[in-house]
Amino acid sequence: MKYLLSFFAFILFATVGKAQDYDSIPPYQKDSSMPHFLLLREDSSWLNTAQLPKKQPVVFIFFNPDCEHCQHEAQELVKNIDKLKKINFIWATYSPTFEEIDAFAKQYHLSDYKNMQFVKDVNYELPSFYRLQMTPYVAAYNKRGILVKTWAFGAKPEELAQLLK
Repeated sequence: MKYLLSFFAFILFATVGKAQDYDSIPPYQKDSSMPHFLLLREDSSWLNTAQLPKKQPVVFIFFNPDCEHCQHEAQELVKNIDKLKKINFIWATYSPTFEEIDAFAKQYHLSDYKNMQFVKDVNYELPSFYRLQMTPYVAAYNKRGILVKTWAFGAKPEELAQLLK
């Protein structure tokens, strides 16, 4: 009986221990195709990444409106917007209200451009997929929906334009 109990205890601990394994490789490094996210729009509809225009580059920017580096990223993108008009930008955040997001978009004139979309990541999908630690985090996908590059501290607009032309 002791052996049987010990055997079941061993199986239980082995199963629980295996379930807690941490995969050190982020999901985006395992598959370079654009992931499917559900991101909340201000009008309470969902942006599904599968709905994004085909054959058009997409750049995800995970940001926080209070982040100075994110504010600088916004300023630089607007300065170089003529080079970036064919790129679809998805600005995503999880913490602030839509009022704060709108204020950010208006302050940096991002809302003036059709290729800029602002969403909330209420399911915390982007941070877990990319293993984000800092903002702004930028992930660029080419016209075929393949990941070209990620930046942990923001991307230079010139580099984005060059990579995604």
